[in-house]
Amino acid sequence: MRLDPFSDTYSRAPAATWQRILRSGLLVSYDIDLKLWLIAGHDNVRTVLSTPVLFSNAATLFPVRPVTAAVGAVLAGLAAPHVAVSADAPQHSRFRSILRRVFPTAATRAEQQWGDLVTRRAEQITDEIAGAAAVDLVDDLAVRFALQVILDVLGLPADNATDIRDWTDAFKQLVWGQQGDGAQLDAAHGSVALWQYCAKAVHQRAAADDHGPGLIGDLLRYRAGDDARLSVPEAASLILNLVGAGWETTAGALGHALEHALTQPERWERLARDDHYLATHVEETLRYTPVIDGWLRLTTTEVTIDGITIPAGSRCLLLLGTANHDPGVFPEPDTFQPGRAGLSQHLAFGYGAHYCIGAALARLELTTMLRIVAQRLPGLRLGPDYVRGFVPNMALRNHTAMPAITHGGRCPIVHSLPPGAQR
Repeated sequence: MRLDPFSDTYSRAPAATWQRILRSGLLVSYDIDLKLWLIAGHDNVRTVLSTPVLFSNAATLFPVRPVTAAVGAVLAGLAAPHVAVSADAPQHSRFRSILRRVFPTAATRAEQQWGDLVTRRAEQITDEIAGAAAVDLVDDLAVRFALQVILDVLGLPADNATDIRDWTDAFKQLVWGQQGDGAQLDAAHGSVALWQYCAKAVHQRAAADDHGPGLIGDLLRYRAGDDARLSVPEAASLILNLVGAGWETTAGALGHALEHALTQPERWERLARDDHYLATHVEETLRYTPVIDGWLRLTTTEVTIDGITIPAGSRCLLLLGTANHDPGVFPEPDTFQPGRAGLSQHLAFGYGAHYCIGAALARLELTTMLRIVAQRLPGLRLGPDYVRGFVPNMALRNHTAMPAITHGGRCPIVHSLPPGAQR
């Protein structure tokens, strides 16, 4: 089994590679070029995700490409404690428990806490793009919306959105991208800048009598001045994890969902009036085009999976795209079918102890924005110059741009919900 995740062919149409791997029958193998063990297929990927004692998260955020000594020296300044994404039990269990106290993970609680905020942001951005004849649905809608929402949720000022986007993009490319030495060094500086920003924001709020709004305030109030309960650096690292993971994946999924709907006008029309279809469109988007289609693990011991033995200390790339396109779980996997049987088995949010803690918020954002923009811009269409393109990356699949035409902008009669629809 071989993989070329940075090629234009794979970037534009990864499903062809996923099906080739699945049909080969060789679902676990070592890729000598990537220096990674590749693990494919729904059962295999789910097994790895559900057994962190054998497949550690410790190296999840280590760059996939070797870094120079200069880059390593810069990254030494990224002194964030391991608290969530790159932590294993018992540390992960402890911090997961803390987050669950302040971060709603159920759909109903997420709606109660963040529904108004998400709706307000979605309406604001939709109304603003409605005034332009042509827009880029990536920068002007998906990225802007997802980034503003996570900043609101965390309690960080929107003034820093541009810097946070640049720093987060730098970290993404440093870990999962293919960069030359100069670009790696720049990305390392951006990654450290993101950590320093989060640490400074949390320390300033911790020193204030009123810890302020958002998740930062909630974590500091939970801390109650007790380092044994939660230290300030640990709280800052939790915020770093959430700001890093909390908008790129949602923006990417929104881009995919928009493309799937706008390429079929009847889908776009249904999003505005049919909440059941809206929910299944989102779930099928997550399955069909997972934003995270590769994830890293490290074996803690020699382990055998699917009949193949992987040595201890081996880095493994879990091919989530193959899991979500496994015909043994999803018949006709390369057909976009909202409402298909077994849709809840997709692994777009992971599985097991590290299941995405922000899944409920992400679903709330996706359904809210899609409903509002479909209602208010029924004439929205992809521009004639649209060509599908993605940022080359081993793990994340985000559109580079999505030019669209608003067709005169806002519809004067679709501001209220249609009969039968629910907010």
